[in-house]
Amino acid sequence: MSKHVKTYTDYAEFIEAGNRLTKYQQIHNIIRKDYQALLKITEEHKIIKIEFDTLYRSCLKGLFSMIEADVYGLNGLDAYKDYNDRDSFENKFKNTFKQVGITWKKADRVRQYLDSKWLGLMELRKLRDQLIHPKELEHIHKANETAFEKVKNGFNDYDQFINDLMRDFFLEVVI
Repeated sequence: MSKHVKTYTDYAEFIEAGNRLTKYQQIHNIIRKDYQALLKITEEHKIIKIEFDTLYRSCLKGLFSMIEADVYGLNGLDAYKDYNDRDSFENKFKNTFKQVGITWKKADRVRQYLDSKWLGLMELRKLRDQLIHPKELEHIHKANETAFEKVKNGFNDYDQFINDLMRDFFLEVVI
């Protein structure tokens, strides 16, 4: 068996964890597929400014919809100490993935992502927050090639991270 395993000693808990993992994966896969289609459609509509702006803003919001769904799903499987869904995004993200990294012995991969990609993700999060709660006209961001590339890169980095994390990721029961 792989070294990336969470072991249960109670069969009912193991079944429940398997159900949670399946649900998490199903939700992630649907949102991921939708998001990839949205990126493609946005790419195809760059020439018409109003469409590009609208689709770009949807991409910015959609990225964090997927990430927040992942964080929620992974906490259902292996919650960090004192997990609270009302914690800030930053705390939930870091604590969730640190917990998963410890449990499945992938802490190095989590640390690598946080060290190299965290600031870029937080830049995108700030833009998303401005867009969701606009207080100034400038908070309704206009699309441009550079901004769209940052969103695509943020998705690609996160997608690679979550795929690496979930690869060779197992549950087992020992009774």
